[in-house]
Amino acid sequence: MSTPATPAFTNPPYLLRTPRLLLRCMGPDDAARRKESVDSSGEHLERFFSRTPEEPLSLEAHAAHIRKLRAGFDLDQDRGYGVFEPETERFLGEVSLLRRAGIDALEIGYWLRRDAVGQGFATEMASAAVKTAFELDRVKRMDLMCKPENERSAAVARRLGFTFEGRLRDRQLAPHHQRGDLLCFTLLSTEYPTSPASRLPLEAFDFLGRRLA
Repeated sequence: MSTPATPAFTNPPYLLRTPRLLLRCMGPDDAARRKESVDSSGEHLERFFSRTPEEPLSLEAHAAHIRKLRAGFDLDQDRGYGVFEPETERFLGEVSLLRRAGIDALEIGYWLRRDAVGQGFATEMASAAVKTAFELDRVKRMDLMCKPENERSAAVARRLGFTFEGRLRDRQLAPHHQRGDLLCFTLLSTEYPTSPASRLPLEAFDFLGRRLA
């Protein structure tokens, strides 16, 4: 079986700046920031990923997660960005571009800490990922999946112009996910120019800190 082709872009952005957010590949210093963000969010995060018997997760567990994200990032596989307030470095959440969507496609995934909800951050960080995928990775399609009860994520998808394609039954996309139904939303490259994400002011920088066009 052949493996899916990867998007053509081979110099991925390691840092993204939007009007209110800093999105970047994470390092060791972010483990404590991530732990504080997850610990303070409690049950709120259950809509994004399943709880584990080991919770609250140790600092070492968060460090291991960041190492795994960084490995994928450096190998041009999945890219997981930490999302921060630029002035304070407060850890707001994560947004990922996942390759499991197939050829010339990426899936967006994200989570946001509890006390940052309702301020438009989810839409802004999702917009940054969408703009990066279409303008730098040059994909033809983006997917967004969420649980049926996750009304906020569904609202973000619709706000950015994604089309609801249907309810996928009895799915499990990753080992840490609970098996169950998922709502599937997609945005095509032909639809992206009219998406609000296309109008987001965004700066992108590569591994060497060079600005990407």
